[in-house]
Amino acid sequence: MKKILENPDFDEAEEVLHEYLKREFTIQVNGLCMVNYQGRAKSKLDKGERLVIKKQDSAILVHGPDNYQPKNWQPEVDSYTVKSDEEELVLKAKRTNPDEVVEIRFKEIDLLTVDQLVDKSDLKIRGHEVDIHESIEEDPDIVEECLKVVEREKETPAGFIDVFARDENENYVVIEVKRNPDYNTVLQLQRYVDEIEEEFSGNIRGILVAPKMTDKVLNYLEERGLEFVEVDMEDVIASYEAIDNSQKGLQDFGPDYSTD
Repeated sequence: MKKILENPDFDEAEEVLHEYLKREFTIQVNGLCMVNYQGRAKSKLDKGERLVIKKQDSAILVHGPDNYQPKNWQPEVDSYTVKSDEEELVLKAKRTNPDEVVEIRFKEIDLLTVDQLVDKSDLKIRGHEVDIHESIEEDPDIVEECLKVVEREKETPAGFIDVFARDENENYVVIEVKRNPDYNTVLQLQRYVDEIEEEFSGNIRGILVAPKMTDKVLNYLEERGLEFVEVDMEDVIASYEAIDNSQKGLQDFGPDYSTD
């Protein structure tokens, strides 16, 4: 567990959320809140105790104390903002296509946790973006020969760059990793490149790294002068056999083990 805060004040909670919301972490917030939604329709939840979960793929869910279905959710969030004062903490999750906003106003926060989860079963089938990040850091040649990694998760006003590097000609390279890239991924990569162009001079390259790519998204990249590098998930996962062996079967438990 990266962070566990019990009964944090709003300033503490804002600091943690600001650091981790835009990154690939699972965040859970338990507290008294109100929820407003605006988009294809409008909805409002009055004050109540709820569980808010932000997942590593940027999705957000608002659960009540019963029922398996969330009371509100966004399947993919393009940007998060968080602000607080003495009376409340306001978390906004915005989506651009379509235009939707979930606004959560916390009046009390009982628990805030931050963690980075790995589902080994899912990893065996598809892999995780974090595995690609780590593989690029360990072997930048996966992307391009003579590439040198400068920093992982470089913070910019537009968010966190997955991998920041330099090529053999000393050009800065902005690398965005996505398992299932779409139009919003291209826009995000473009925003990162724009931010780096403001910070550094010279030719700034933007590369989208993914295990697959549609022609439509590839066209979006090419229109903006951005690049694509395909990676094979089997190349970035150290060992499928090791994953299999890490999962216990019944024979691995002692004689007193029971499924009752």
